[in-house]
Amino acid sequence: MSQLFTDKYFPKTIEEFIGNSEIVENALNWAEKWESGIKQKPLLFYGNSGNGKTTLAYLIAKKNDWQIFEMNSSDLRDKENIEKIMGVASQNSTLFSKKRLILIDEIDGLQAQDRGGASAIMTIIKNSNNPIILTANEVYSDKKLVPLRSLAELIEFKKINYLSIAKKLKEIATIENIEFEEDSLKLLGKNSEGDFRGALLDLQSLGKNVTTKDIEGLFARSKKEKIFSIMTKIFKGKTIKEINEAINNSETSSDLLLSWVDENIPRQYEGEDIAKAYEYFSKSDIYNGRIYKRQHYGFLKYVYFLSTVGVGLSKEKVYSGWRPFQFPSLISSLSTNSAKRKVKKEIAKKISKKTHCSEKQAIKDLPLIELYLTEKEKMSDYINYFEFSEEEMAYLLNTKKDTKKVEILFKDAKEKKEQIIIEKMSKHKQTTLF
Repeated sequence: MSQLFTDKYFPKTIEEFIGNSEIVENALNWAEKWESGIKQKPLLFYGNSGNGKTTLAYLIAKKNDWQIFEMNSSDLRDKENIEKIMGVASQNSTLFSKKRLILIDEIDGLQAQDRGGASAIMTIIKNSNNPIILTANEVYSDKKLVPLRSLAELIEFKKINYLSIAKKLKEIATIENIEFEEDSLKLLGKNSEGDFRGALLDLQSLGKNVTTKDIEGLFARSKKEKIFSIMTKIFKGKTIKEINEAINNSETSSDLLLSWVDENIPRQYEGEDIAKAYEYFSKSDIYNGRIYKRQHYGFLKYVYFLSTVGVGLSKEKVYSGWRPFQFPSLISSLSTNSAKRKVKKEIAKKISKKTHCSEKQAIKDLPLIELYLTEKEKMSDYINYFEFSEEEMAYLLNTKKDTKKVEILFKDAKEKKEQIIIEKMSKHKQTTLF
């Protein structure tokens, strides 16, 4: 696919960094002191996503010719791993005696079950001979970060001013030969809520002509088109704008749409295109995981963009002809299992009622009931005794309710029941006579 603007226009120098100018100056002074041999407390950058925390760390390393050593929360799982890898990096310099910047990204992603991760990081921070920068979205709501807050200098990244974002978008639009209305880029900057990375993705999704009307309708979901039409436009689409408009017009929920995309990648693509598509889809899943762990829904924009536009434009060749779309098998399986659980529960209720036990015990006894059902001559008796339905009997026999086997069983059960009723009536009549 065409290179994402977020990669293409990643700042190459400190001068290209936008927003939070005071923080930039403080970070540069911090780096100068390290270069002079004066050890400094680690910096803990925190604030909303997309405002340059990680970017500034990379630019500082580049300006000072430091090697950067990066780890994130997924790497920080246990004490042994941290001490083995990160501990060595914090003590040693590079081959040319340069400093090594240790970047611990998304420190707030540490989970409660991480085995000694936080304590190991604190030990390394205290003893590090190299500069350390940590990043996080939120530092005050997580108890695990309380000790780290006392060891680092906390620096809050404010939302980037929308006029600064608009100015940079204008520069990029000019370079990319994108036509735009002057107010449209200001509105795009406002809608980004300080997330410059998100604003870049929005600009790229709008194509070669950006109007105020386009911006106003960017996040609206008119929900007009059916799923098959949307899927066709995702997998057959040739531009970001074409695919993005189709998604915005989808009547399908976002989670279901992503399940459709996931299911159909290997059905629509071939060879390396499948691998490339899943690479983008997997990146979107990483952001999904961050949303789940931190409840930070600002990442949703990246999830949808990567899993739809990224997948749609990852193909290298044109796929002609119609390839049928498959309903997500996972959802189908969950639906089937849900129906089976419901039938199983109804069976347990009937067994519980007749045998005077709990439903929980009845479920445990189901294998025993199924064993009894191997006695063909007694099957109809069990149907009558427990009052099983055709669907319930089919479940116990591991078959479908419309099979000949079930039909014959219920016919026999009905005949036996009628015979019992006739016999009871006959006995009652005889008793009455005498």
